[in-house]
Amino acid sequence: MRGLWRSPLAWQVTLYMGSQSLNYYAAAAWLPTMLKDAGLGAGDAGWMLSFSSLLGIAGSFLAPVVVGRRLPSGVLAALGAVLCALGFTGMLTAPVGGAYLWMALLGLGQGVAISLALLFIVQRAPDARHAAQLSSMAQCFGYVLAATGPTVLGAVHDSSHGWTVRWCCCWRCWSRRPPSASGLARPAGGGQRRRRRRGPREVPVGGARPGG
Repeated sequence: MRGLWRSPLAWQVTLYMGSQSLNYYAAAAWLPTMLKDAGLGAGDAGWMLSFSSLLGIAGSFLAPVVVGRRLPSGVLAALGAVLCALGFTGMLTAPVGGAYLWMALLGLGQGVAISLALLFIVQRAPDARHAAQLSSMAQCFGYVLAATGPTVLGAVHDSSHGWTVRWCCCWRCWSRRPPSASGLARPAGGGQRRRRRRGPREVPVGGARPGG
């Protein structure tokens, strides 16, 4: 486990997990309140969050299937980030008039992000033991980071007396995710052909070769 703490790739996986979870929990905590402030009824605002979550389930199931059909996971991560950025932008400009569209974009984008976060854990570990260790690290530190999201963004809302700064923070976080995901999506060890010539593949995380 100590080897993971010294691995930049392991921390990259962890930060991706944490940042996507932070945005999800921040949205889940505050979107209904924002919609209520914009004039939507309490029941309708709660339904919008449920609607977004339902589409998030669909996005999380579709993402591995699409990656399995040879669409690069980095491209899919960028697409998920764009969907969420559009959703956040729409919530700032027309939160009630386009609520269904914005919540659909957010739900699909967030579903793709959590699915890829879990996929990267499996892809970047050389065996089941390292996958379990990387999963523990990514989810432990990632969810600790995510837990700060609703509180910090609530404080930002109170200090700015509005929603613009808060959603700009979320948008900024999403805009930084595609470069990180593109690094995680690159094959370890320089590709399959190089691994065949050099023998065992390079171990992405963990500091030890499988079985060694």
